[in-house]
Formats: sequence, structure tokens, C-alpha cells
Amino acid sequence: MHSHPLWSIGFRPFFLLSGIASVLLIFIWGGLFQHGIFPHNYYPPINWHGHEMLFGYTVGVLSGFLLTSVGNWTGKITAHGYTLAGLALLWLLGRLAPFAGNLVPAPLIAFIDLAFLPCLTVYLTIPIWQQRKYRNLSFIALLLCLFVANLFFHLDAMGITDVDTSKLFSFIIYIILAFVSLIAGRVIPFFTQRGLTGAMPVTWPLIEKISVLSIFGLMILKPLYFGSTIFIICSIIALLANTVRLTGWYCKGIHKVPLLWVLHLGYLWMIVGISLEILSVFDIVPPQLALHALTAGCIGTLTLGMMSRVALGHTGRPIKANKIIAFSFILLNIAVCFRVIAPLFSPINYIHWVTTSSGLWVLAFLIFALYFTPILLKKRADE
Repeated sequence: MHSHPLWSIGFRPFFLLSGIASVLLIFIWGGLFQHGIFPHNYYPPINWHGHEMLFGYTVGVLSGFLLTSVGNWTGKITAHGYTLAGLALLWLLGRLAPFAGNLVPAPLIAFIDLAFLPCLTVYLTIPIWQQRKYRNLSFIALLLCLFVANLFFHLDAMGITDVDTSKLFSFIIYIILAFVSLIAGRVIPFFTQRGLTGAMPVTWPLIEKISVLSIFGLMILKPLYFGSTIFIICSIIALLANTVRLTGWYCKGIHKVPLLWVLHLGYLWMIVGISLEILSVFDIVPPQLALHALTAGCIGTLTLGMMSRVALGHTGRPIKANKIIAFSFILLNIAVCFRVIAPLFSPINYIHWVTTSSGLWVLAFLIFALYFTPILLKKRADE
């Protein structure tokens, strides 16, 4: 088993599992939303949806990306073979165990899910520390923040502590957006320059710092001081800095390259989400629209684009999205428009918009799963 291509590098099993999980998670959630059907679970339904989209799907994608990227940054092999298979199995058990709540004790369910992030962190920290790539320790710090947030989530689920889960979700989402701001600053300008002839994306060091630090600021301010003056000021700074940042990355012709426009559009959804959060402070728009601009829009679009780009490039295939892949990008962004934009104009049809958005999301990720499964299971095309 250890020599199978699937276990050769981190992105292969985690992108495969995350793509499939995204389809199933939203399919199950859609069944609950439409018909009230939800299998017995360790989590309450709404908490299960949020937890699994963040700690299941999103952390799965991040794990695949970081295991692959840290190997590239340090020149050291991270988890592979049986170790990688063990990590993937642990992640998978964390997704399945909550449905066995009648058979498995709650503390064991919590332990299984909580064990994944520390194990992942160990396999990422060792090569970073050995090679003295200390600037990458920021990713380790964010992973530890995710672990702490997950710990409180489980303590609340078991009734040990009483946590405001809406604030906890805000903290978790902005931890992931902090990952986004760090990773995007490294890869979007680089991918743009490599993927578009003559492209010269511009980065301003001061804007880069302000863009990232403002997101880190919101990571603390959103759960603790939402609606306060300092929150609004930090949000405006984040909005302006990240808009300027994205403008500098833009180059003429990006719209012709799906693997580029999907990343730029994903980052734009973060800017839209921050804008809607500012408006929600003044009760101009419902807060759930801002929430889904940041999650379904920014996180969903960027992860789908990154998985596609990395899977093609690291399997020795041309880094070019064909019509099928591009169609999945389009479907996903239409899904986000139905979830975020349509309710602004017709709130009375909210349930219809959510149902339509869920269906399009499932279809977009089903296309990803069907198209990339054989690619992720096979050897590199250039071997």
C-alpha cells in the first residue's frame, strides 16, 4: 500500500477525500434544510454543518496543501506512505464517528476528531524547524488556534462548558481567512505571472502587511467585539487594503485563464464578505449573507481552484483547466450568488435560494470528484 501513488504526497488523499466530503456534507445538509431529515448525530444539526464544512472539508484541503507545500518549501518529505494513510484515516474517522453517537462514547468521538490537528502539526513542524524556515511557523500557530477552537467546540458539545458557538464559528472562520491571506499572498501573484504570458502582478510590501494583519485583527475582534468602533475601523482597513492588494495582482487577460480567475474571484468574495459584515453591523443586510460570502464564496471558491491547480501541476499534467473544470468553477460561483446575492433582492424566496445554491454546490464538487479521482489515484503523467 505504501508505494501506491495515493500515499506518495499529501494533496492526493486529502484532496480526494475533501472533494467527496464536500458533496456529501452539502447533500446531507440539503436534506435537512428541505425535508427535516437528519441522521442521529453527536452534534446538533446546525453545529454539525458548520463544524464539518470547516474542520472536515476546509481543514482537509488545508492539510493536503500544507503537507505538499511544506515539503516544497523545506526540501524535506512530510507525511507519506503509511504515515500519510494514517493521517487520512484519522481525518476520515473524525467525519464518521459523530454518526455513531449511539455506539461510541462522546469523549471518544471528541478524542478522535481532536487528535488530527496535533498529528498534522507535528509532521509539518519538524521539517520547518529542521530547515529553519521560521517564517512558516505562522501556519503552525494558526493550526494550534484551530485546535483550541475545536477543543472548545467539543467541550460545548459534551456539555462540559457553555460556549457561544456563533462567536466560536466567527473565530474559526477568521483563522481560516488568515490562512487564506497568507497563502494567497504567496501563490496568486506567482501563479498569475506563471500562468499568463507577459503578466506582471504588483505587490506593495506595506499593503501586503496591512492586508494580512487586518485579517488577523478581525480574527480577534469579530468574536469578541463585533459591532464595536474598533471592529468597524479594522474591517474598513481590511476592506481597503485587500482591495488594493487584489487590484495589484490583477493583470489584463486573467479572465481567459480559469485557473487564475477562479483564485482572483475567490479572493474577491472575501472582500465582498467583509463589506457585507460592515453593512450587517448597521442591520442593512442579514449577517448570514456575509457569513456565506466568506465561507462558500471565498473559502469554497479558493479551495476548489487551488485543489484543481495543485492536482494538475503536481501530477505532471498541463496546468490548464479544460471546459469541464472551468464549468465547475462557474457553477460554484453561481451557487454563491444564489446564496449571498439573490436574497438581497428577494428575501421572501430565501429557502428557494438556499436550496438552489446547495444543488449547484453539490454539482460543482461532484464534477471535481469525478474528474480528479482517477488523476489523484494514478502515477504522474510524466513518469
